[in-house]
Amino acid sequence: MAERTRNQVVAFRVTNAERRQINTKVRRSGLSQQAYLLQVALEEPICVVEELKPILAELRGWGRNLNQLTVLAHSGRVQTVYLQELTAALAKTYEAVNCLLTEKDGVISCGDMQLHQRE
Repeated sequence: MAERTRNQVVAFRVTNAERRQINTKVRRSGLSQQAYLLQVALEEPICVVEELKPILAELRGWGRNLNQLTVLAHSGRVQTVYLQELTAALAKTYEAVNCLLTEKDGVISCGDMQLHQRE
C-alpha cells in the first residue's frame, strides 16, 4: 500500500445549523467535503456556476455535430462546410465561460451568478 502524503487530521466541532450550512455549500460546490474545506481554508477560489450546465450541454452537441461533419468530410460524402458562424459563436462562448472561471478573489455562488467577496 502506498504511503499517504496527507497524514495529518484536522477536526473541529460545529452546531447543527453550521453543519447544515457547510453541507449545503459542499453540495453546491460539487467537491468532496475534504476538497471543499481544504480550498476554503487555503483561500483558493471555488467557482460554482449552475448556469453553465445548459451551455456545456450545448457545446457538447456542437462538438458531436462537428465530429460527424469531420467523419463525413474524411469519407468524401461532404465537400464544403461553412463554419464561420459556428466559429464566431464558439469564440464568444469560450470568452464568456473563460471570464467566469478565471474570476479571482471571490466565489460565484450557485444559481444567482453574484460574486461574493471572501471575508
